[in-house]
Amino acid sequence: MNNYEAIVIDRIYHLDLGLFKHQINFTCSLLKEKYRASILDTIDNRLANIPRFSELKIFKNSIQSLARITTNKYRNLMKVMIFVLDNLNIDKSIQNKLLKLYEDWNNMHLLSRYEEFTDNDLKDFENLIINWAQQFIKLFKTNSASKLKFPKLHSWIYYTTDLIKKYSCLNGFSTETYESLHKDFVKTLYYLSNKQNIEDQIMKMMCIRDRLHSWIYYTTDLIKKYSCLNGFSTETYESLHKDFVKTLYYLSNKQNIEDQIMKMVQRQAIASKLLSRKPKNFKTINPFKFTNLIWIFGLNNAPKFIDHRLKNYRPNSKIYSGNIAVAMNPEELLEYLTDKKICYGQIYLLIKVETAKENVDNLLLIQWYDFKSTKN
Repeated sequence: MNNYEAIVIDRIYHLDLGLFKHQINFTCSLLKEKYRASILDTIDNRLANIPRFSELKIFKNSIQSLARITTNKYRNLMKVMIFVLDNLNIDKSIQNKLLKLYEDWNNMHLLSRYEEFTDNDLKDFENLIINWAQQFIKLFKTNSASKLKFPKLHSWIYYTTDLIKKYSCLNGFSTETYESLHKDFVKTLYYLSNKQNIEDQIMKMMCIRDRLHSWIYYTTDLIKKYSCLNGFSTETYESLHKDFVKTLYYLSNKQNIEDQIMKMVQRQAIASKLLSRKPKNFKTINPFKFTNLIWIFGLNNAPKFIDHRLKNYRPNSKIYSGNIAVAMNPEELLEYLTDKKICYGQIYLLIKVETAKENVDNLLLIQWYDFKSTKN
């Protein structure tokens, strides 16, 4: 079994972090050997003084400290190394060989990223690989302790085009996508966290990023396709759930919750219907809480309620008195704590509403005292 045929080429580790890294290191070794360390300082200054440009990494540190740099930084070096090496104060023959080497490398790397290869493309690619390899070996063989006996170099020269013919383009075998995802969605977010509950923080930052991305790039397209965003909003349902479930739940005594919520909703509906008529002489009142239960009755009957006071008041009793007493409906009598079929409350507001059609509505707003529990 041929091991080289069994292993496909991953461009990131085979080229970017493999052969190109060797090419940079051997270039530095060659120049340092012939022109001392001062030539590397010149290269460092040129790299540091490259003007800023979009998506171009500027190298402020020494080129000799590139042992732990990423694939992206090596690819940025590919873009600028020809210009950095041009017009150095070195022998013209060596300079031309280095420039040709890096030029062939860039063309070869560019062809390796093709999604599809024609027969002519494969021939050009194979010729570039051979030309680059010959120059690489001729220039750097003496600078390598192993005489350039690298498995990656051997595999790249003799098996690359055969693998493309057999398995299609190299992009399908690259880990570039997964490395990029790991960097963008794990490494970067990890460094932005405070190292506490890291997974939760990363998930929250990803949600924020996804929402922001969706809002920036897809909002107007969705509006064009489906009209306004109001039709997709959960705002109505969230508001209804808050007003008619959450709030009423907290106001209940947690006994027979569903029954209590239904009664409070019914009483709220009565008040809403009355207030929605908007008569001419209607005056806005302060918002009332759901703890204030609403009852409608004829205003001419109000004195009967007000005059009916609590008799035989007992301070230690569970029945609390107010300034109003209400005779309960016999059908609902067992649902309330009463004093001889009478309940009590505190009057908050009396409103008389006259409409343009001479209809009169009376509204009584009271604080209702009802402390009955199923345990009692």
